[in-house]
Amino acid sequence: MLLRKFILITFLVSFSAFKLSGQIALVTITKYLRKVLILATLTIIGFTAGAQVNGALKTVKDLVVPYLPEDHTLNGYVSPEKYSGAIELELKYEVNPGTNTPSPFLTKGYIFRTDQALIIGFIAEFDPKSFRANLQRRDEAWDDDLIGIALDVYGDTRNMIFIGSNAYAVQLDVRKNDPANSRGDDQFDGSFDCNYETWAKRYDSSYTIEMRIPFNSLQFGNSNEQRWKFSFWRKAFNGAQEIEIQTFLLDRANPCSDCQYAHALILDGIKPKLRSTLLPYAFGAIGSESTGEVSSIGKLGGSAFIAISPATSIEAALIPDFSQVEADVAQVSINSSFALFYPERRPFFIEGSDLLESRLKYVYTRTISQPQALSKVNFQSKKLRLYALTGYDPSSPYLVPGENYSSFGTSGGNWSTILRAEHPMANASSFGFMSTHRVYDEGGFGHTLALDLNTQIRPRWRYKMELARTETLEPEKDWISSGEKFSDYTAELDGERFSGYSLFTGVYRQTTNWKTRMDVMLLSPTFRPEMGFEPRNNFRRLEIGQQYRGFPNGKYIKNYSIYGETSLYTNYRNVIKERSTFTFARMQLLGNINLSLNGKFIEKENYLNINYENLFNGRANISWSPNQAFSISGGIGGGKAIAYNEINPRIGISQRRGIELNIQAKGKFKWSLDLDYEKMNELDKSDLIYEGVLFQSVINYSITRALDIRFVSQLNNFDSDQLNVLIQPLIQFRPSAFSLFYIGGIYQRGQYQGYLKWQKQIGN
Repeated sequence: MLLRKFILITFLVSFSAFKLSGQIALVTITKYLRKVLILATLTIIGFTAGAQVNGALKTVKDLVVPYLPEDHTLNGYVSPEKYSGAIELELKYEVNPGTNTPSPFLTKGYIFRTDQALIIGFIAEFDPKSFRANLQRRDEAWDDDLIGIALDVYGDTRNMIFIGSNAYAVQLDVRKNDPANSRGDDQFDGSFDCNYETWAKRYDSSYTIEMRIPFNSLQFGNSNEQRWKFSFWRKAFNGAQEIEIQTFLLDRANPCSDCQYAHALILDGIKPKLRSTLLPYAFGAIGSESTGEVSSIGKLGGSAFIAISPATSIEAALIPDFSQVEADVAQVSINSSFALFYPERRPFFIEGSDLLESRLKYVYTRTISQPQALSKVNFQSKKLRLYALTGYDPSSPYLVPGENYSSFGTSGGNWSTILRAEHPMANASSFGFMSTHRVYDEGGFGHTLALDLNTQIRPRWRYKMELARTETLEPEKDWISSGEKFSDYTAELDGERFSGYSLFTGVYRQTTNWKTRMDVMLLSPTFRPEMGFEPRNNFRRLEIGQQYRGFPNGKYIKNYSIYGETSLYTNYRNVIKERSTFTFARMQLLGNINLSLNGKFIEKENYLNINYENLFNGRANISWSPNQAFSISGGIGGGKAIAYNEINPRIGISQRRGIELNIQAKGKFKWSLDLDYEKMNELDKSDLIYEGVLFQSVINYSITRALDIRFVSQLNNFDSDQLNVLIQPLIQFRPSAFSLFYIGGIYQRGQYQGYLKWQKQIGN
């Protein structure tokens, strides 16, 4: 009861801060509330529709894991006789697109143990006419028929991981960052890697998988009593339709599906060999400079991982190689006034990175660019998680956020530190503390302190809150040449000192068909998390959203959803920056066809102190994946929008087109083609404001599951009148999660570079 009162008071204070900090005029509120009325009505209906759900907790069945027989051979062959005496569970329930309907295919999972590992076996039947599987890179078989085990080793969903394989023994592992508060695909961390072994056998209408998962590849508590909640999960294809099946009944009214696991493994007394690994590397490159001269580089370095206990680990890296082998996914940025976000892929930062996830990006590890030395400590117990990282970087990205646009530069040498502590609680709840500190060799610093709370206040209700303060002393350097003035300060780095704050608070509710959210976000004009990624500040935002979800699983319509959202942004000078309504609808049809439609109506937007009214942008998308060999998706959109990056910003008519095609052959060859076209004309369509095409082709041929050849080519003419060409061939050999060898090159803007790298995991 005390917690609920605290949450209510906090949210009311947040809402009051939104109103009073800018003294928003009553007439503005009145006009805005008229637009909120429809969504508020839907919200009330949604509350009423789900009121009868009581949210009773499931009973979890404990299963003592038996030992593996001595004569058991791991070779991919699985049968009931071979796994006699093991834990045996059938994946009975189709949960997508069906809702707990009987699985159309027989699928069984088995579990044994040794002193040092879990042994998992699977039998998965399929329809030969619709089966999909490919020999390809690790973590790239998510579109195949696949199967695996989801493990929650602490039983509170703090870092649920999925470990699986497809029918070619291609490994797939992923970690969930926030199981109870998904915001799309960002809840999954696909860069997570775990050391385990897989074997597979393929037959006419079934395949079998065996996996050995060492205990020391997982982080779990020091207690002698170990109770790991788990589920088996499989993606398969019933005709052209993609389906998901699992071992437990799914309650769609519960926002945390991983809280619903129906089984737990009892593994009392396990004492794994503690993990201790070295990861040395050698890297070499030769290429041309912009001056036309040829240069070369060679680097030696590496990292070490030492487990002090199953719950505690220390990592250190000396001259680590953080060069990026493959180009980031291309993004069209010609009409974006703020910096773009790219996900972290570098292995050193992955262990424990789920602890750094937050609604506002206080930590963005790609701000640590090419460090000379790093160290990191991870600790987990039943009631406490700790993370500490520190290191020295000769140069780092430097981002100055703004009200209308962000400015970007490169800093000099600096020391960086990240500290995080979290207290996990039941039902995917937690509260915690975070701080980041960056101190520059040439003067200046940036500090961030943040508190967060994420809790279930009732079975269908959740509450989240984040509160942060930043303290900044600018160095007197030329890293930033221009930018927006904010409060009484300039964007140029001229030794100014200031502090800022941010607040996010939100309430969420979910029933079987309805999802509701209402949140408030405040970022002061001087808020600058220097190790994070918040390219925009000086705004207050109130947002209300309501979604209806339908799961008919009929002959033609499988599922659908309709979402509506209304937003009000103001700055700290009382100016309405944006007043808008956003709608989104999606539908999954027979034959693995997906349709989506979205539209955003902006009644008013203020950019660079100029008001623009009655803007609209929409987009329609369709995707179709009838079989393994072929899939296609496309979209068309446009509307009235502001040309943000022009010398004279103004409203124009935008057009956007996009198409993506994927072709696969013989289980080894894959070709992906992506074409994006965008242009903007003057309102009267007389003159062109900008126009460009971005095209990317990726050809991949897998010789074995460890060895593949990839060829990337990319063309775009957004940056200049000339065509920008990127060509990137790569041969990669990756026999395990962390051992690899690659040789490749890149050609771009008339310059080239060839490179090779060797990296070997020593120890286990």
